[in-house]
Amino acid sequence: MKIGIIGAGKVGFTLGKYLSIKDVHITGYYSRNAEHALEAAQFTGTTYFENMRELVDASDTLFITTSDGAIGEVWDCIAEYPLENKTICHFSGSLSCDVFSKYEQKGVQVCSVHPFFAFSNKYSTYEQFHKAILTIEGTPLAIEVLENLFVSLGHSVEVIQREDKAKYHAAACLASNAMLGVLYEAVELLGECGFSKESAYRLITPLVRENVNNGLENGAVDALTGPVERGDCQTVQKHLEVLREEEKALYTSVSECLLQMAKIKNPDRDYESMARLLAERSVKHEENSEYI
Repeated sequence: MKIGIIGAGKVGFTLGKYLSIKDVHITGYYSRNAEHALEAAQFTGTTYFENMRELVDASDTLFITTSDGAIGEVWDCIAEYPLENKTICHFSGSLSCDVFSKYEQKGVQVCSVHPFFAFSNKYSTYEQFHKAILTIEGTPLAIEVLENLFVSLGHSVEVIQREDKAKYHAAACLASNAMLGVLYEAVELLGECGFSKESAYRLITPLVRENVNNGLENGAVDALTGPVERGDCQTVQKHLEVLREEEKALYTSVSECLLQMAKIKNPDRDYESMARLLAERSVKHEENSEYI
């Protein structure tokens, strides 16, 4: 396998460095930003290509590690070249291999691979990439090739359906970015109570870690605690009374999700009053939104 990488951002840097260390043959890099491609090649000990066609010709497998919006543009370019028997793979979480329009006519195998993993730093993320679990969808042969590659390196690989990619990626965002959004709001509220950011983070760290670890080990429903789970309408009402409108919207939306979880955890408990309280809040928010 000779892998050429188109795109020299965090994902391209990480994959190239990681696979090179694992003795997988990386042909080199091409990017519309020549400086980025040259830096990636130097970082990974591979080759910088000034011309995309030369990279394509030198590789039997192509990794497209650009932004989502550029994947289709890259495909339109390389589709003009001879591609027969090559494997083309992109690494978008939300897009499927359908972005490779009319790929059947080119005699190629296509897939999308998505590491369920945070690429936080292009210079160091490769050191932790061995922990990544990957999902893949595409043509059967492309799935076989890429699955075999990553399984041989010790990764778990899950095959998903292409029509599920957008929903799958939404789940990934909720599990990562959305949780950070809620964390940010919690710290902001503590700041309004007089805590410095340092103190706020120190205060909530044990609580966050305990809850997340418990949820991961025992499941979110079994780990659920708090006023919504207890059916404590008085406390929830007090919360709503002191929050600003945008904070109430987030609090209510999350609480409605917690209510559904609470009903699963405690099927014999009466949550009608809590449901009415949250429903009333949602209606008020919709009415207020009309004037924003």
